[in-house]
Amino acid sequence: MVRPDRRKRMPAHHHRLRVRLLALFGSPLRVRHSIEARQTMALQWIGASLLLGVLVGSGVAVFDFLLQEEILVSLYSLRSFWVYGLLPLVGLIAASLLTRFAVPSREGGLTEDYILVFHDDRRHMRWQNLPGKLLASIVTIGTGGSMGLEGPSIYYGATLGDTLQSRFGRFFAREEGKMMLLAGCAAGMSAIFKAPLTGVIFAIESPHKDGIATRRLVPCLVASASSYLTCVLLAGSEPLFMQEGHRAFSVVDILLAVLLGACCGLGARFFVWLVSAVQNLLGTMPPWARPLAAGVVVGGLGALVFAAAGEPFNYGPGYRLIRHLLEVQEPLLLLLFLFVAKSVATAFTAAGGGVGGLFFPMAAMGAAMGAGFNHFAGDSGGTLYPIIGTAAFVGGAYRTPLAAVAFVAETMGNPWSLIPAMLATVVSLMVMGERGLSEHQRPLPPLAGSREG
Repeated sequence: MVRPDRRKRMPAHHHRLRVRLLALFGSPLRVRHSIEARQTMALQWIGASLLLGVLVGSGVAVFDFLLQEEILVSLYSLRSFWVYGLLPLVGLIAASLLTRFAVPSREGGLTEDYILVFHDDRRHMRWQNLPGKLLASIVTIGTGGSMGLEGPSIYYGATLGDTLQSRFGRFFAREEGKMMLLAGCAAGMSAIFKAPLTGVIFAIESPHKDGIATRRLVPCLVASASSYLTCVLLAGSEPLFMQEGHRAFSVVDILLAVLLGACCGLGARFFVWLVSAVQNLLGTMPPWARPLAAGVVVGGLGALVFAAAGEPFNYGPGYRLIRHLLEVQEPLLLLLFLFVAKSVATAFTAAGGGVGGLFFPMAAMGAAMGAGFNHFAGDSGGTLYPIIGTAAFVGGAYRTPLAAVAFVAETMGNPWSLIPAMLATVVSLMVMGERGLSEHQRPLPPLAGSREG
């Protein structure tokens, strides 16, 4: 007796729906794969993504607590002009030595490593680099280097995911070689910002200049959600920037948001140029002299900002700066100084051997531009334009508009800002043109005859 085909007992539209859902886990179904085999594979991916999210979320929670609640709190409580001037010099020298002697690859790339490995099937994240890079990032940020916590969090998650898949590759399909890499990146970003949607979008958007890698979406969603839940269980669920008393936007706000987006696009172009110029400048010096020169510049700026604003706002990721700008309307000249100081400090920290992320420092730059725009919009003390500036600056400079808008939506808690933030981010991206901060982003390949990442 011939066994009936199980697909024939299922309505056609149900069968098509199952195929489409299962295809979200990677390449579309091949002829050689049965629906049942693909379902088993999907369950394996879900289980692996859940486990990965828990591991990444717990690790990032510890990392975040150590830096945010212990080291950075101590840094801001020093209240010494001379100490603030000297700490970044010591930190950049130590970070450069750690990168040289504790990181086998002898380079400090974090998010850029993730993007590079994503595009090269032969490359993998090296877990041997992980301890040295995490320690170097703690030293960099903890001594006042202007870098973000998202860089080491992404690197930790992506390394853990890629290593997990490499070690247990027999349980996974060969055609989906980078799936856990993306899921780990999403989990790391989700946990450090307590923003699960931002994590997913950044993981699939950041590798490309002009599109998103929609395959591997479901594992990213699962890993991001489980990482977020693990982190908030350990560290609490409060958003990064709690706000109250939002106001709705008006037609005038829409028009001004477009103008602010253009300004942020120009500011982002300036920052991308500055990073390249500082790298070229320090590249002409001997390796031992680069952290010395960068440390003098970062420390000098920190001391000046402390003298002018009462806090070394250009130190660290920029959490305290954004919170301050959302609560206090500073004079326009001081805001301009804070923007320039944060931009220069970030560029010299990165070029001088510092290890960390650039996403959040750019968010602080955008918030400073938005706060300055309040003076022209007649919205003294308002939070709408700093929020819009944050999204527009990050979305333009990093070429991740969706992730930037999702970031302000999840961390700022102001639903009225989404529409103007979207428009401003699009305008900023248009002003940026083909430029971008990442050296390894690639254009999305043509649909015909190509494999989507």
